[in-house]
Amino acid sequence: MLTTTARLARTGRRQAAATGGALVWRLVAVLLAARRRLTAVRVRAHLRRTERALRAADTDHLDAERRRRRETALDALREYRRRGAVPTNEGTSERAPQFVGANGVPCAVAALALADGERDLVERVAARENDLRVAALGEGDGPADGHRAALHEWLETTGLTQEEAARIQPAYLSEVLFATDCGPVSCAVARALVSVVALGVFAATEVVGYRLASGAFPENPFKRRGTLAYLTVMNCLLAPLVGLVLYALFP
Repeated sequence: MLTTTARLARTGRRQAAATGGALVWRLVAVLLAARRRLTAVRVRAHLRRTERALRAADTDHLDAERRRRRETALDALREYRRRGAVPTNEGTSERAPQFVGANGVPCAVAALALADGERDLVERVAARENDLRVAALGEGDGPADGHRAALHEWLETTGLTQEEAARIQPAYLSEVLFATDCGPVSCAVARALVSVVALGVFAATEVVGYRLASGAFPENPFKRRGTLAYLTVMNCLLAPLVGLVLYALFP
């Protein structure tokens, strides 16, 4: 028979385990929310760069009607980006487009089709090949690929080329991916600026850490050096992370 002390100890362990489990799940929820937020920011940055590039492209070869439809499509792309919602990829662990996400949000290309009144087309593509890549349209299409042909025909009426539509279409993963394509600013300049910022963060954090450690342990050199070593190791992880995030969000 358990004593009162043993019962209290068992109850305490159960409560601690329950509290620890709740904290773990809460931490997971926070990390998932942060991941979704970063993904949305990355996609918006990608769409902003793409819109700028497409608006600056030469359209002299287009007739007046297709030029008008192209501007209308780019205006719809801007409104889609400003809304900020992005589709979620819950059907695959690979990087792949999602014409309509598991959360019901269309991708950028699907949003342009919806804005043009092509809801039936969007539903057909989502039902037949939701991870369709616009860049692969026309590659090995057969009689059963009517949705691909219909999407290609619609693209030709928008004033956008297949390559431009493929650039608009992002891909989505179940984890944060950093953008690797550059927009108006060249990749070399972006990398140089990000490297300078990362080095600045490293240097500033080292200086602040040295002052904090010196103030906390003025008479204990062993603890002061140990604290500085710990801060330096953490700084070696923080500075590259800051650089990667900045490069991912670079306009």
